[in-house]
Formats: sequence, structure tokens, C-alpha cells
Amino acid sequence: MVKKEVRFFALTRECTTDWSVGRRVLRAFEEAGHQFVPETLYQWEDKIGIYKSVEQAKPYWAQVAQMRTNGSLLEFPIGLRWKRSRSVKYEAEVSHTGRNSQGNIIEGRLNIYADANGKADWRTLGTRLSEAINSNVAMMHCFASLDNQACRSGTPESDFRSFVVVNGQIPNIGWGMFFGGDFSKEVDQNAVSAAGFPIETIGNGYWVQVTEDINDVVHDFAMFSKRRAELKSLFREDLFLIKGESEIP
Repeated sequence: MVKKEVRFFALTRECTTDWSVGRRVLRAFEEAGHQFVPETLYQWEDKIGIYKSVEQAKPYWAQVAQMRTNGSLLEFPIGLRWKRSRSVKYEAEVSHTGRNSQGNIIEGRLNIYADANGKADWRTLGTRLSEAINSNVAMMHCFASLDNQACRSGTPESDFRSFVVVNGQIPNIGWGMFFGGDFSKEVDQNAVSAAGFPIETIGNGYWVQVTEDINDVVHDFAMFSKRRAELKSLFREDLFLIKGESEIP
């Protein structure tokens, strides 16, 4: 049986190493409900300790590591991970923004992998995090049914599962999407609202849902898939890598 899993991904050009970003992100977890409060902090696979408060995590948010390459000493910020094993079980990790050798920005990421708890308030968590990290684009989705079938690496389906944006193209629409930055220009708010899709202005962009309830992905995937196709038709055709919907038996 394929495991059902809720995943959230947010991409940002914000300077995530700044503690003001870390404070907003961790507060968003607490404000979304007690069931989302982190329990244990990690750097890579090393356990740092028990999460006690937002401010207690400040020294670990963007600690600098050093590595010597070709005689040069390089410094880079270490991403922070945190887990929760009770109520809503999840693992989250932030990878900080940076620059490549040409000086171009490498987007930061916030990834969450969680057990599909049908009673959790995933919408509140998604909207708060999208704003907290000043996301360009973010996705909250329950991977179940046809969206969670085995696929080859490097395919649009694989990009959807890990939310890889390729040359400005989004892999697919998840249950909840945040369109910020340049992506906010892709949203026709009036058309989305008129078609009956939940839409809300959040920070510098729009939070859009395929349906009111994320559990629809599990309980009525045929309906969800139909509505997703309708929502996708309200955007320009080449915005998404996956154009259609999988055939439902």
C-alpha cells in the first residue's frame, strides 16, 4: 500500500540566514497550532537537542561551517532541521539562500514531509509559512492515489514530488498553492474566484486551493483531479510541466 504523505515546499529569494526570517518561520509553526510545534532540532544528521522556544533556536538557525577546497577556505551556512513525533508527525528542513560562482542567487527552500493527519490545519500552516519566508512559490499537497505512484527520476512527475521548478515552470498544481514574487502576476484573481476556487491575498501574493479540504485528495481523488484541471486552465498553458491529469481507472 502506498503511504499517504503531506508535503509542503516553499522557494524563496529572501536572505534566509537572517534571524528575522528564522524567527518568523518558527513562530509560524507555533501559531498554526500546538500540533505543529517542533520537538527536536538537528543539523544534518546530528541531534542538537530538544526544541524549547523560538529564541532558543537562534544560535542554530544559520551556523557557519567551513570547508577547504583547492586551497581556498569556503564558509557556508548550515541548514536547520526539526522533527515532531507526536500528534502531527513531520520532518522539516530549511536550506539557506546563497550565490553560485557567477554571483547568481540560489533560492532557499523550506521542505516539510509529514504523515497525512486528516485533522491537522494544513491550510493555516501553509499560508503562514508562505508569508513568513516571503516565498516566490509554495505548494501544500497530500501525495496519495495517482499522484503518489512510482515514477522515474528527472521526469515532471518526479519534479512534482520534490517540487523542482524548472526554468520558471512549476511541475503541477498541488492542493494548496502560493504564488508570490513574479509568480503572483500569473494569477487572475477574479477568474479564479469566479470559478469557485478558494483564493486569498497573503503577503505579496495569492494562496489558491483546488478544494476547500485537503482530505479530498484522499477521499475523492477523481473530483480533486477534475477541479485541478479546471484550475490549471485558468493559467497560461506553458506555466506547468504536467499539462493534463492521469487517467483514473
